[in-house]
Amino acid sequence: MVADALVYHPTVSHYLKFVATTVGRDKLLRTIQYFARFYSWYLLRTNGSKTEIASWDALKRQFGLARKIFRAGKNVEHLKAAAVAADSKAMDPILRYTTVGRQLGYAGYLTFDLATLLDAMGRESSKPAPGTF
Repeated sequence: MVADALVYHPTVSHYLKFVATTVGRDKLLRTIQYFARFYSWYLLRTNGSKTEIASWDALKRQFGLARKIFRAGKNVEHLKAAAVAADSKAMDPILRYTTVGRQLGYAGYLTFDLATLLDAMGRESSKPAPGTF
């Protein structure tokens, strides 16, 4: 099957080994992002200056964007996990179907997250042609 040839291709395995190294960075970036979110909220509640609050908000947004960029391509990992779970004959059928569904759900979420990446980066969307929606 074509999907199996793509999922089990050595290039995909090499790519997934690289993508697996971003987990630690994501945790660190998430910690910094959430601290910036908390601190900007704290400054807002304690009547901090608008420039201080704006700088912490900008830091929060930039770390959120960096995390989104690092998540780009993670959907391939979940598609492969779904294919491996579907091919597994040792698992109970109900467990296998729920595992495949979960992995496909993660892959779908990350695919839609990837679709919003250009907008999050600030790229202006092109205008539709006249007479179209």
